[in-house]
Amino acid sequence: MDTIRLVIRRAAWLSILIVLLVTLVPIGLRPATGLPPNIERFCAMAAVGALFALAYPRRFWLIVLTLSLTAAIVEPLQSLAAGRHPSFQDVEYKALGAAIGAALGYAIASVTGLTAGPARPAPEAT
Repeated sequence: MDTIRLVIRRAAWLSILIVLLVTLVPIGLRPATGLPPNIERFCAMAAVGALFALAYPRRFWLIVLTLSLTAAIVEPLQSLAAGRHPSFQDVEYKALGAAIGAALGYAIASVTGLTAGPARPAPEAT
């Protein structure tokens, strides 16, 4: 279980780095799926939220708050990239995606037993 948790934690941190990079590059370098941009934003942050909730299931509210604040802080930085136009609506989609993704990740962690802490040895009898 510890190996799985480590892989999920690395994936979570890698996912947020990728989202931050994609958020800040010029519009011509941003990958597109063909879906509406708001759906892309929502899904990307839902995936990040789910990974973080799986990686740190006891930190649900901290994850939701941190990812929402990250979206709110990073979005205005888009004005530094060519062709990017930050908006409050983008932050809303990202924050909602992060919250719903984290809820889904927490539910999966609960069902799979990832919410339990690392295995600890039983206390010795005296």
